[in-house]
This record gives sequence, C-alpha cells and structure tokens, in this order.
Amino acid sequence: MNSDIARMIELQRYWDTVLRCREDIEKSANSISFWKKRLRENQDSVLALQEAIKLAKSSLRQKEVDLASVEEKIAKLETRRNAVKNEREDAAVASELAAASAERGGLEEEILLLMDDLEAKNASLAEAEKETAGALEQSGADIAMLEERMERFRVQMDENRARFDEGLASLSAVVRPKFQKLTGTGNGKAIVRIDGETCEGCRVRVPVHLAGDASKADRVMSCSNCGRFIYNG
Repeated sequence: MNSDIARMIELQRYWDTVLRCREDIEKSANSISFWKKRLRENQDSVLALQEAIKLAKSSLRQKEVDLASVEEKIAKLETRRNAVKNEREDAAVASELAAASAERGGLEEEILLLMDDLEAKNASLAEAEKETAGALEQSGADIAMLEERMERFRVQMDENRARFDEGLASLSAVVRPKFQKLTGTGNGKAIVRIDGETCEGCRVRVPVHLAGDASKADRVMSCSNCGRFIYNG
C-alpha cells in the first residue's frame, strides 16, 4: 500500500476519535446546561410562589384590618342607635348599619377566599420546594458525572489530536493540503474505503478503472464524486 495511503488511514483513525470525543463533550455540555436550566426554573418557581404568598398574606392582613374597622364602626352605630330620639334618626342609623353589615359580609367572604388561596399556594410551595430539592440532588450527581466524562474525553481528544498533528508532517506535500482540508469539512472523512466499486464516503459508484487504480499499491486516488481519498483494502 502506498505510504501516503497507509499514513492517511492511520491519521483518519486519530481524527475520527477526535470528532467522537468532541461530539460526546458537546452532548455532555448540553446535558449540563439542561440540568442547570431545569434547576433555575425550579428555583424561579419557588421564588415566584414565595412572593405570591407574601403578597397574599399582606392582602389578608389588610382585609382583616378593614374588617376590624368595619366591626368597630358597626359597634358604634349600634350604640348610637340605642340613643336615637326619633324615627328619622333611627332610619338613618339603620341604613348605615345595613351598609356596614354588607361591607362586613363582603370582607368576610374575601378573607375566606384569601385564606383558601393562601393554603393552596402554601401547598404548591411545599411541592415546588420538594421538587427543587430533588432536582438539586439529582443534578448535582449528574453534573459531577458529566463533568468527569467530559474531562476524560478531553484527555482522549487531546492525545489523538496531538498524534494527528504530529503525523501530518509525514504526509507528502502532494496530499497533505487536501487531506487537512477534507478533515476540516463535512463529517471529517478525508479517506474512505471503496466497497467493490462504491465509495463508502458518498455511497456513489466510482468508475471501474478508478476502483481498479485504488487497488494498486503505488497509487493515491480520489473519489470522482466526493473528492475523498479512496483505498481498497
């Protein structure tokens, strides 16, 4: 086999490993991003519920203050009614009492609704905090595992990249530029086998004479369709 072909086959193995490692590192990084995003979303949900509960409590306190004020007003009106001296004044006080009682009823209804809403929000908060704690525990373990995996593949990628870069110098000046260009484009395949008369890079049949020449030990041939170096072996 032509020495350039043999060397390119070896370099292609190094480069394939570099690309596989790079892909795995990218997938692991995406998984880490997913976990961090999910954790942020859970934490944001907890914060939003905590703020909603804070506002609901504030609103409930204000309604309770308003209710106390109305009840005080009703008590004064009832005291005043006991001291009225004529029907006209009694009717006026009765009208004020009716309005105040209606206001009290409305406030009591609003307070009950707020209490129900606050109870529901507290239940949602407890569930969100539980989910966040679980996500934090799970994401911590998964992120640590993924980071360890990324480091392992970085080491492997760097080792194979160093071998690839070092080996490029052994290629002849005739094939080196094209080989480098092909490894840097598409799927990184610069040299592929031919299966019978079919290029394994593009799955297109090459001319018979080209397939025959690719089998000769002293030839460096390229696919007439995709331009990759081809070999028969």
